[in-house]
Amino acid sequence: MWADDASKIDMLAYRPYADLITEIAISERMNPLTIGLFGKWGSGKSTLLNLIEEQTTNQTEKKLAVVKVNAWMFEGYEDAKTALMEAILQSMKDNQTFFETSTEKIKGLMKRVNWMGLGKTVVKQGVPWAISGMTGVPPMIMMPNSSDFDTPEKIQLQIDKAKAYTKEYLKENTDENIVENIRKFREDFTSLIKESKIDNLIILIDDLDRCNPDRIVETLEAIKLFLSVEKTTFIIAMDEKIITYSIKRKYPQLNEEGIDISVDYIEKIIQLPIRIAELAESDVKNYMLLLISEMYLSEVALNQLIEQLKGKGIFIKGEIITGAEILDIVQNKITEGVPKYKENITNDEFEEQIQVFNSIGSIVASTLKGNPRQTKRFLNTFYIRKRLAEIQKIELNLSVLAKLMVLEYFDVDLFKELFQWQFEHSGKPKQLKVLEERIFNEEETEKSSSQSENTEMNTAWKGEKVKRWIGVEPKLSDIDLSPYFYLARDSVSNRNLFSTNLNQDERKFINQICNLDINKAVRRKRMEQMIDMDEVTRNEILKGVIEKYHQDKNQLETLIELYKILPTNKSKIFAELKKMRNDHVTLPDIILFQQLDSDVFQNLKTYYIEEKKMEKTLWEIAGE
Repeated sequence: MWADDASKIDMLAYRPYADLITEIAISERMNPLTIGLFGKWGSGKSTLLNLIEEQTTNQTEKKLAVVKVNAWMFEGYEDAKTALMEAILQSMKDNQTFFETSTEKIKGLMKRVNWMGLGKTVVKQGVPWAISGMTGVPPMIMMPNSSDFDTPEKIQLQIDKAKAYTKEYLKENTDENIVENIRKFREDFTSLIKESKIDNLIILIDDLDRCNPDRIVETLEAIKLFLSVEKTTFIIAMDEKIITYSIKRKYPQLNEEGIDISVDYIEKIIQLPIRIAELAESDVKNYMLLLISEMYLSEVALNQLIEQLKGKGIFIKGEIITGAEILDIVQNKITEGVPKYKENITNDEFEEQIQVFNSIGSIVASTLKGNPRQTKRFLNTFYIRKRLAEIQKIELNLSVLAKLMVLEYFDVDLFKELFQWQFEHSGKPKQLKVLEERIFNEEETEKSSSQSENTEMNTAWKGEKVKRWIGVEPKLSDIDLSPYFYLARDSVSNRNLFSTNLNQDERKFINQICNLDINKAVRRKRMEQMIDMDEVTRNEILKGVIEKYHQDKNQLETLIELYKILPTNKSKIFAELKKMRNDHVTLPDIILFQQLDSDVFQNLKTYYIEEKKMEKTLWEIAGE
């Protein structure tokens, strides 16, 4: 399994990006500088930040202090600006390598930050700090003990103290001093960096795009107003669309006037934008095979595998890694004596997994839209289902499991429809067999078994992507798919299908009475068996027939026949007959209605003409 976070291993071939950004970051000529790593959610921004952190931390040419901050951690703070500055200062204070002699100066800056945040809270809320429980308050007004609120007099005393302190603060920190506070902080912060003798302070900010819009803008403002000073480089990972939205939301009046402030705003903050390209299908397939390798191989063997693939130029050329290449490297080219696999992993297990995803990899990659995180999630779901099957001793063909999951990912509605098909046919969907014959046979014939299904095929099954999916081995129509859908029941739990309380025999019974190709007398005899069933079973089977009727209008004939046979279920069937849309009621349908008792037919006719305002022409023709 894979954690849904940044990888520590460069399986996306991002190392050249990390090298370039590190080179820029340590350049004296380029700072102060703010670099924006722009990419969509799950595109690998955090992985790239990890590589940059590794590169900058391990380089020996210059003295680099590296601070990494997760902006999402500030989401609950009153003021994102002060939270960010406090986090950076605290990290510098903890860095004994470069800031051992600067502790007092850092404390002074932290105190100034506390004052700025405190002032904002006082002005905004007008409440005593002692009661608000706000963090970051100077020691002399930290939250009182619970005993300080035992009596009304003690509570009033605390309020008076807080009001007095508020008055003193506001007296010393008027609006005229805000600019001075910013200037003084920048001076002290610049002085701190110079005294530390470092060549550059590199600050990595991740997950900014997970914050709410106000927090995003506040964080960017803190960087621009307070922290972007000499010998600092900020590297911010973010989704550009989310940042743009946040800025427009902050300044809606300009947006209403047709001025797109977001472009200028981002350009003022970000001097060097670096956009992470969406992975191509070949990249996603390669990444997927490397994730499989990561699960089974030892760390040393995995790194050797990646280095040998890089040596072949596969990533630079945009070539697809084949399963055969991976197996050849692992089996024949790993340094002798190095353990190839993780504990309790065999070569056969690894080879099986590589072959499964090598065969299905292209169609999986086309589904995941160039997103590394989605690739991890797909594989995690795959291995959860695989393990659930193992625990329950369910035998699976892993290629079938992977292929079905692809359909589930790119079109869950078709996945649910396939679920219904296999449910109706004891796990082996005949409709899918028709589609497979069309795809796998060179010539499409009109004499297809589709004629015997009497079902209008959903046009979505004719799309190119679906055809490509159907054409990938293995074929599914002759395989019992029921255990695979059992494992995927979370995805079909909201289905509008007939009752899953039916057993296999009862499902077969429904298929038999709904089979319009067999002898009518045989069908009627089967229907008559429903009279002797217990009420619960009979009702469940009727539900199944009604669902088939919803999918196939030709099953109206079956409903009419059941109406005549099952006296206890007439009202339910009659209710279904009244639900047809006027434009769907045809002359053959009305002729079928005439098989009902004359009184029932007249009631139905009156209902459609008078209540549903249907033209009576067809009804008159049928009565002639």
